[in-house]
Amino acid sequence: MMVSSDSIQGGRSGCVVIRGWRWKGMLVGVSLGLLVVSACGGSSKYFQNAVNGATQEMVGKRYGTPHKIQASADGGEVWTYFERGSGTAGFSGHVRGGGCRAYVLTFDKQAVLRRSDEQPCQG
Repeated sequence: MMVSSDSIQGGRSGCVVIRGWRWKGMLVGVSLGLLVVSACGGSSKYFQNAVNGATQEMVGKRYGTPHKIQASADGGEVWTYFERGSGTAGFSGHVRGGGCRAYVLTFDKQAVLRRSDEQPCQG
């Protein structure tokens, strides 16, 4: 890539900045940050909004095979997905920010999502 001298400007810090690249970089950074935040918190909202509308096929296509499947008394199924957060270990070796959430989805015998619960993982 060739850069003409009129598209380069010196910043106050003495760094050379190609005009427009700084803003594009910031835009990409902000977009990626929002994507990560929405991806982490998206499961719960999706499941809540999908009650009485989503089918097992729709949920399976979006989230894959559930980690646990149980038969329910009414002929439906209960699917459980586990979301394990990553943690960062400090100097003491203690992990902060880690955690596990279980999304328990109850489907009726017509395979329609009827209930969604979020809870801490057990065991």
